[in-house]
Amino acid sequence: MVRVIGFDDAGIARAKKRGAEKLRRRPVALAYSPGADTLSITMPSGAIVIIPRMWIWEIAELPKTAVKKLYLNKWRDALHIDDHDVQISALGLLRHAVMGEDPYARAGSTTSPAKIRAARLNGAKGGRPKKRARR
Repeated sequence: MVRVIGFDDAGIARAKKRGAEKLRRRPVALAYSPGADTLSITMPSGAIVIIPRMWIWEIAELPKTAVKKLYLNKWRDALHIDDHDVQISALGLLRHAVMGEDPYARAGSTTSPAKIRAARLNGAKGGRPKKRARR
């Protein structure tokens, strides 16, 4: 007999609760101001983040008439312009606008003399060890 897990009333209630928690952190409104050439993103707390359009490379070269068609999707997690096939992560845009470039993304590409020596030493030993097959 097959037992389906998660589609009972309790499972559905848990899923709705998780979905509501995610929506609580997502933007609630988006507006474009052609005069100032900025996007205004309103958060659930009432805070408004204003971002110059030129900071957003996906829409920097588009005409203002196209940017006026920018909207939040129904899940409020991305900004879209259908005519130009543009999708921008709302939270990624906010993180980049407020905090700048992600320092953790750059950390892996950092090189130093110690890192170079360690890589060469590991390479001389045969590199990364092979994964052992589980029995």
